[in-house]
Amino acid sequence: MSTAFRKLSQVDFRKRVARVDSRFARMGPAAYAKDRTPARPLSMALMGFGWIYLVASISNRRDHITASLSQGNLPDHYHQWIFSGLAVMLAASMVLLLLHVVRYFAKSDGKKKNSGGILLGALLAVALFHTPAGLWQGGLGMLDQHSQRIILAAGTTLTDSPVMAINNMPLSD
Repeated sequence: MSTAFRKLSQVDFRKRVARVDSRFARMGPAAYAKDRTPARPLSMALMGFGWIYLVASISNRRDHITASLSQGNLPDHYHQWIFSGLAVMLAASMVLLLLHVVRYFAKSDGKKKNSGGILLGALLAVALFHTPAGLWQGGLGMLDQHSQRIILAAGTTLTDSPVMAINNMPLSD
């Protein structure tokens, strides 16, 4: 008896790969690709802290924003556009924060660590933003006199700056 040889085609090869490894046959090389996202948890925590602190500041200081806009040269009919843009920014921030929560629980490696850093920074920003004033005063009271004077001098210097003068201006009813 003689053995008949048949030249295998690309279709035959794909059928054989599908029998051996169906995942690779469906997805190709992406089936076993590793996540190459570099993990930067510290920088992501700082970014999450700054992002959520900015969002919390904007959401709680509408009266300051209104007073600042009324002192400027911008016509009144643009104020609504500015507040609409800020509202869109706040809504987008909440959606992105929710996406980072989902990404933290669904992904692995670098993506999980980066989202975890953002969520940790966001948590610290919310905790810092909602810390009662009495707790700050108690912490300041625990320091020695020299440290208290340094912190109070730094606070006085900041409140004398033009930026802080706008934030601390009296508001009209």
